[in-house]
Amino acid sequence: MEKPNETSVPEIQKTVVILHEMSLDEEVREMARLREKWILDEASALGNAEKRGRNEIIAKMRKSGMTEEQIQNILNL
Repeated sequence: MEKPNETSVPEIQKTVVILHEMSLDEEVREMARLREKWILDEASALGNAEKRGRNEIIAKMRKSGMTEEQIQNILNL
C-alpha cells in the first residue's frame, strides 16, 4: 500500500502538499484548535441542555402522579 505522499494520484499529492503547508502555519493551527474547541463546547452544552430537559420532564411526570415504573416504561421506549 502506498503512503499518501508517495501516491501516483495527482489530486492526493496536491492535497498532501496543501495540508503539510497548512500545518506549518501557526495561525491556521490555532484556528483549527479553536474550531475543535468550539465543536466540543457546543456538544457539551447540547448534552447538558438535553439532560436538563429530560430531568424537567421526569419531574413533571412525577408531579402528575405517574409511578416510577410508568416513567421508566415511557423512557425506555
